[in-house]
Amino acid sequence: MIVSDASLREMRLSSLDRWRALGLGTLFALMLGLILAFPGAPELPRLEVGKPSPKTILAPERVTYASALLTEEARANAEAQVKDVYDPPNAQLARQQVQEAVRLFSYLDSLRNDPYSSLEQKIEWARQVPALTLPVTMLTRTLTLDEPTFARVVSETVYVLDTTMRNPIRPSDLSAEYAQIPARISLAFSAEQAELIATWVQAFVRPNSFFNPTRTNEERARARASVSTVYRTIEQGQAIVREGEVVTPLTLEALAEMGLWRLTPRLVDYLAPALLAFLLALLLALFTLRMNPTLLAQPRVLILIAFVIVIFVAGVKVLGNRVTLVHYFYPISAAAMLLTALVNSSIAFGAMVLLAIAFGFLGHASFELTLYALAGGIVAAMSLGRIERLGTFLWSGALVAAMNAAVVAIFRALSLEKDFTVWITMLIAAVSNGALAGLLALGSLLLLGKLFGVTTSIELLDLARPTHPLLNKLLVQAPGTYHHSLIVSQLAEQAAQRIGADALLVRVAAYYHDVGKTYAPHCFVENQMDGVNIHDTLSPQESASIVIDHVPRGIALAKQYGIPERVRDFIPQHHGTSLAAYFHRKAMQMNSNPASVDEQNFRYPGPKPQSRETAIMMLADGVEATARAERPTTPEQIRSIIDRIFNERLRDGQLDESDLTFNDLRQIKEAFFGVLQGLYHPRVKYPEPLRPEET
Repeated sequence: MIVSDASLREMRLSSLDRWRALGLGTLFALMLGLILAFPGAPELPRLEVGKPSPKTILAPERVTYASALLTEEARANAEAQVKDVYDPPNAQLARQQVQEAVRLFSYLDSLRNDPYSSLEQKIEWARQVPALTLPVTMLTRTLTLDEPTFARVVSETVYVLDTTMRNPIRPSDLSAEYAQIPARISLAFSAEQAELIATWVQAFVRPNSFFNPTRTNEERARARASVSTVYRTIEQGQAIVREGEVVTPLTLEALAEMGLWRLTPRLVDYLAPALLAFLLALLLALFTLRMNPTLLAQPRVLILIAFVIVIFVAGVKVLGNRVTLVHYFYPISAAAMLLTALVNSSIAFGAMVLLAIAFGFLGHASFELTLYALAGGIVAAMSLGRIERLGTFLWSGALVAAMNAAVVAIFRALSLEKDFTVWITMLIAAVSNGALAGLLALGSLLLLGKLFGVTTSIELLDLARPTHPLLNKLLVQAPGTYHHSLIVSQLAEQAAQRIGADALLVRVAAYYHDVGKTYAPHCFVENQMDGVNIHDTLSPQESASIVIDHVPRGIALAKQYGIPERVRDFIPQHHGTSLAAYFHRKAMQMNSNPASVDEQNFRYPGPKPQSRETAIMMLADGVEATARAERPTTPEQIRSIIDRIFNERLRDGQLDESDLTFNDLRQIKEAFFGVLQGLYHPRVKYPEPLRPEET
């Protein structure tokens, strides 16, 4: 149906298609649920930390494993032994305190020498100094000292303060430092004077060494890093936990490392995976319905999509629930490559979202594994596109490897991993994953295509070989038709690229669309090299029958040579149910009663084009044949031919069952015009060569 915009294309699905799609979706959800919920190891009694074990569990074999719990305990002990790190004494702070003391004593000295103020006023003015917190008794004693004693007290105070502030003083050590001040005062002072000096020194002493969290953390991290991985060995037959013994995290770790620990299965243990499978299947179905509704009418493609997803999810299940290095080698991105090559990139994108969630779910809800699979799969789906070279798989694999390495690096950095060996190992696994994905997709593409009847790009590339037996037969027996097919392939390919259709499919199908003409090549004008037209001796009905017969003969010949069904569909659909107009008009002219001429005898059997690609082929075939016959010499004549053919096909309803839009038709016209203008451009007539006598 021709519509005004691609977003308004109607989905033509029968009730049978809908029920069939629903049944396949239900089956897919059930299979996915069984895989996700299927127990992967022998079951044990339910074990809980802090509670006694209901039975004795013995090690079935000798195992040595890296114990994360023991390693963490050893590293925590090493970290705890590192004391807090403090900065060295702040000399600038010490100078500030000494200078503050000198300024304050200078102020007190001016108060002492003020003859106009009473002692009470002097004390009041001294107490207004914010930094001065001494008791009134000490201020009174200071202000009433005689001049020589005051000078000696001030000098000793500054000296002891200077000495004290040179030592590292931490906030927690301030009281202990106060206790050391009296011992630093000269014994030449009396007890009262020494007490006064000690009080003044305490007033100015401040902490000058502070806790440094950065250096402390660095030292503790260095202490942790110095502790190597702790390995634990359990001998065969050794009791991992005895009946009645309290279960510890170390017990569960040992059981998990041996693959023995599983919770007692309950209904909820199966319900969660089943609900997840149903949700994922529903989301994929809605995505397909929105993005590719026509796939619902293609059960083989739906089965293919489900098969690829189920196989890769089953592979993840086989890896086990414990995340190991093998998970990072698992080439899950190959699923995106296969679905892109066999179906399209949008379906591959939707399937990778489902696979990534399942991957992370089966890996103990690992967000890293989810992102690892999703990022690689999206890159694979976006980079592969339509495959026209085998090297595309290798390029896609390289991009997947780069994305995998980026995800691994991000999570190693977030975990503050400092072991260089771990970095190298993980990056090697990530890069190898991309290479394995590309090789796996390339190796299984042809097999899956044959298994599900899907024509792959590799098959199309093989069919495009000029040495293909059927193409060689066409070239030898019908060279004019062969040349016609080449021109049609150029027209159709350019048009398909313009509107985003499958250009490779259209180009290859154009090579084979007229192979039926090899049965009687002389009956077709492009092969009549000697100018003799057999149709001049035949009735219009006979001529039309011969010409129309090249369609069923072409289908039979294509089947004989093993041409895929997707390419064979172009043979009947490129003519649709159109009219062999030349012979029909000739029959009406020759008949005295034109109304008695049965039009159905002059129509091709069909069906009409069912896709954009086959519709493009119909238009390209008609335009090329008309241009070959009329030999246009100007752009206006070329455009006139194109418009005429397009209008004829539209009026005849030949494009009603395709998905072409009016905008597509405009783009196709421009593509045809560009190719034909290059073929039929005006040429300069070269002069005749001079005769020998004229030279």
